[in-house]
Amino acid sequence: MRSRQAIGYVVQIDGVDITLNLMDVHRGQLAAHAHGVSVVTEVGSLLGLESGGRLLVMKVQSLSFAEPKEVHRFGLSGSSVSSEPLRHLTGIVVGRLRRDAGRLIFVSDSLSSPALGAEAFPLTADELSSILGSVDASPAGIHLGDDLRGGGRLMVDLESLVSRHVAVLGSSGQGKSCFTAAVLQQVAKMPKARVVIFDINGEYEDAFPAANYPPGAIQVTRIGGTEPNSYRIPYYALGRLGLQRLLLPSDKTQRPALTFALDHLNQVKWFPESGGVGLAADTQASLFDDCRSDRVSEAQAIIGSLRAGTPPPAFSWPPMQALGPLIADSHSIVPGKFQAERSAFHYGNISYLITRIARFVDDEMFKDVVNVDGGPGCGGALNWRSESKAVVERLFGGDEVDWRVHIVDLRRVSHDLTPFVLGAVLELYAFELFRRGQEDKKETLLVLEEAHHYLRQMGTGDEAVNNALAYERLAKEGRKFGLALWLSTQRPSEISPTVLSQCNTWVSFRLSSEKDLSAIQSASEWADKREVRRIAGLARQNALAFGGSLQMATLIKASTASPLPRSEDGRFNQWAAGGDDDGFDVNDLL
Repeated sequence: MRSRQAIGYVVQIDGVDITLNLMDVHRGQLAAHAHGVSVVTEVGSLLGLESGGRLLVMKVQSLSFAEPKEVHRFGLSGSSVSSEPLRHLTGIVVGRLRRDAGRLIFVSDSLSSPALGAEAFPLTADELSSILGSVDASPAGIHLGDDLRGGGRLMVDLESLVSRHVAVLGSSGQGKSCFTAAVLQQVAKMPKARVVIFDINGEYEDAFPAANYPPGAIQVTRIGGTEPNSYRIPYYALGRLGLQRLLLPSDKTQRPALTFALDHLNQVKWFPESGGVGLAADTQASLFDDCRSDRVSEAQAIIGSLRAGTPPPAFSWPPMQALGPLIADSHSIVPGKFQAERSAFHYGNISYLITRIARFVDDEMFKDVVNVDGGPGCGGALNWRSESKAVVERLFGGDEVDWRVHIVDLRRVSHDLTPFVLGAVLELYAFELFRRGQEDKKETLLVLEEAHHYLRQMGTGDEAVNNALAYERLAKEGRKFGLALWLSTQRPSEISPTVLSQCNTWVSFRLSSEKDLSAIQSASEWADKREVRRIAGLARQNALAFGGSLQMATLIKASTASPLPRSEDGRFNQWAAGGDDDGFDVNDLL
């Protein structure tokens, strides 16, 4: 500290609050010393307190005059100018610096206190970098940005950053996508990286040009369409869990009927002429979805044989509308006075589910991303598990992958279908992930862009709880199976509180909604009220980073991606350029 002049000294210790008197010679926000210039009297800046051979680190929280109602400047009152400092600076101790093998190491410690009279000094750039994190401390250091107060680089170990999930928040145009791309570009340089990006708006392909990486390191799959790298998800590959998420059946009546239909779908075939279903060996349909009165006894016999498990499997999956007859007749056929009959009352309990299936089958936008036609499947005997596993390996990778970053382009998935389609895909992934077990885990970073579109509750009451189980379980237990989540959203208040509460690291750009700020405050144990209030006033590309992977909450200028993702603002000023005239001059209107 001999190369620096003290800017103040401790005059009061009240629990965790430390009060300094600023020296009368120091009146600005900056302090010059042999190592450069440091910010010292701005809220959020850091100071060093020399205390018995230790260097404690103090974070500034407020500044004030000791006697705010008095006039202290010469010439404005009759009183003489006192030589004692009259300005107070209040803060808390956040840790201490120690030197180990010639390297500075920061230790978080909010319980230490300085002595009365301990002098306060500005910190150097090296000391600030040691506090924020050092690239030398990790073989996989990630640069998140630069400290706005002292200019130190905020470096974080990759494992501590992502292993317990990351939330990146901010209003539109504040820099979320650019920051996410900047971090992922660093990860993509690692030879064994395994990153899957759910790219809602198709903006990340520009940030990962294939020419910048080894062959095959960047893979792009477009959900929907007919392009060479496009992929339409077979409806039957969504499996029992995925289709239940898609169709949202009620628990008491619709879910058992849907479960029966899904369990036996691989044993029936579709008859397009009559719009019905029969067994694989039948020559005409007997099961229908409209509660008609004919072929009831044949339908009852088929349902009975399916429940007994006697029919052989079919050779190909029927189209999606085959679910309707299986649901309808398994639930609505009841004993009558003389013979079995289709009950209109029982049919009414499941008619909404049948209508929902019909709407999906007729929805052109849904059919663009999900193949509802049926088919032979992935090969071999028809089986839900093998079909679902094929989809999971196609999107999330199998035991071994050639790519480092897999961009799943979802821009063809309409926003009204996004929670259903992506919710179903996440159901499949959750099932496959937990089935593999911890002994066969494959470390994967799953980036969920615009997560508020699909990581939200659907329905009310118990129905909402059941529909939220998959992604909430991924957030709660995925860490043990090698899954790390990176959530990016404009509206944290619309995301499941359970998912948000599992995030260990938070990077928040500007948010102005009180509801969103309250969601951060309630979900994060690391959020200090005074820090959260500052989020609403952040400038573009500035963010508040805090959480378990960081030593302390830090205001940063976020790192910039190169090249940038396709998320720039519209260039409206070019409207005034070009044309046959001499250009637009606002003075012509005045």
